[in-house]
Amino acid sequence: MHTLPKRALAVACAAALLGTGTSALAAESVPASAPSTGISVQLDGRNLSFPDAAPEARDGRTFLPVRTVFEAMGAEVSYSPAAQTITAVRDGTTVTMALGGTTATVERSGVTTHIPMDAAPYAHDNRTYVPVRFAAQAFGCAVGWDAGDRTVILIDMEKLVEETLSKYDFTYLEKYLAYGQKYRTGIWDMNADFDASLDMTGLLLGSTAESAPITLDGTLEGVMAGGAKMDAAMGLTMDLRPFLKALTDGQNGGMSASDTELLDALAEEGIHMELRGDLEAGQLYISLGGAFLEQAAGLPADTWYSMDMSAIYEDIGLDYGALMEMTTGDVDYTALLSLLLSTVEPNDKDTAYSELTQAVDLAAQLLRDDAWAVSGNDRILHYALEQDGVAADFTFTLTMRGDDVSAYDLSVELSADVDGSAPMSISLQESMDADGRMEASMQCDAAGLMDLEFSMSGRYTEGKTAPETEPPKGAVVVDLTAPEAPADPVPTSGDPAEVVIDKIYTTGGGFIGVTEG
Repeated sequence: MHTLPKRALAVACAAALLGTGTSALAAESVPASAPSTGISVQLDGRNLSFPDAAPEARDGRTFLPVRTVFEAMGAEVSYSPAAQTITAVRDGTTVTMALGGTTATVERSGVTTHIPMDAAPYAHDNRTYVPVRFAAQAFGCAVGWDAGDRTVILIDMEKLVEETLSKYDFTYLEKYLAYGQKYRTGIWDMNADFDASLDMTGLLLGSTAESAPITLDGTLEGVMAGGAKMDAAMGLTMDLRPFLKALTDGQNGGMSASDTELLDALAEEGIHMELRGDLEAGQLYISLGGAFLEQAAGLPADTWYSMDMSAIYEDIGLDYGALMEMTTGDVDYTALLSLLLSTVEPNDKDTAYSELTQAVDLAAQLLRDDAWAVSGNDRILHYALEQDGVAADFTFTLTMRGDDVSAYDLSVELSADVDGSAPMSISLQESMDADGRMEASMQCDAAGLMDLEFSMSGRYTEGKTAPETEPPKGAVVVDLTAPEAPADPVPTSGDPAEVVIDKIYTTGGGFIGVTEG
């Protein structure tokens, strides 16, 4: 019988396939004082043999002989003495590392990504060594460390998932993912209204304190094209006044007049934001406005801030190109589940591979065709878990029109009532009908200590006009991802900008400010 943690992992994997998946690849390290010998390596449950070059530990990182490990993963390995680069190729993915370099280059489906490494490959006794974490990351493996047995654990998630999923049929899952692709092709106008409230007075002032929630209201209107190009405007107001009044009453006379003025601006006028960009190209522009931001954060009006999303993701070690390919292209649930599971950090060489194999198999069984109940035009997936005071109930309904999905409804109920802890409950609902109307809500209650509510309603309608993906001509643009803050902003093509920003600085409060020259 499966234990709850293993079953919960499987349910989480299944749920990720019904939503969206992103991940940060697993890290690996060994104690800095570890000797350079006695380290074993396990790949997919089997120990690797190193006849002429053993794994080494340097500066708290494990390094592996590149040819032995990559070839065991099924990659073809070559070395260029002139360029001092190692190249490994597997299933359309090419990984290149340079001796002494701290950047790995990964090329997949024509997209090249540069991944920073915190340890450089090196040569020793005519053998080339690479850091295990990045070797695993490049080919989508999970990596872990069994400290007791001094064993590096590598698990090829893509291979494991492909072999497991090939045993079952997933017709309904495929139809649902195809339904999701509908809104990633063509032009779609979108609009939404949302509101939220958060009450933390019980947590901060005691359970007998009078309720003083933070409230938020907002609207969103925009256009999406191809699931990547976007132009959206959002306005929101946030009322912090009751909450802050409850916190400051009786303390030095309460809030100052200037504080009150700022809070009034946030609650009544609010914040205005516009997003433009081409996510496939990795470029995003944001414009922020409103008296609150101008006064509190020093953000000037009519200024746009640009972000290179590819550079941001590369800085944290993620393959932005692969993520966008998964998001905007045909959804590959094998790749999605592999990416999710690559975050797992196995730590027991004797059980890691078998337990992950069982978890993936259970996730596959949760989503296989015969797991769905049939009720008229609906296909219903339902699971309930309960153990040791923790309960979860998951219901996912697909409405069919002929052979295609036309609508869906998702409901998740979570609760915990464990000795020594405050009871907590979370409720999530999301649905979309055949006409593109979407509803979403969330409620979270923690025994009177905290109460959170969120709701949103919106609609997608077929559009005709493609979105603007760059700021207006002549706008001031500040690059937030430049290596150093530019002395002058970069105006877009067209009329010259009227405002010249002399420098960008960060205030003690964490806000970005500017001075004008």
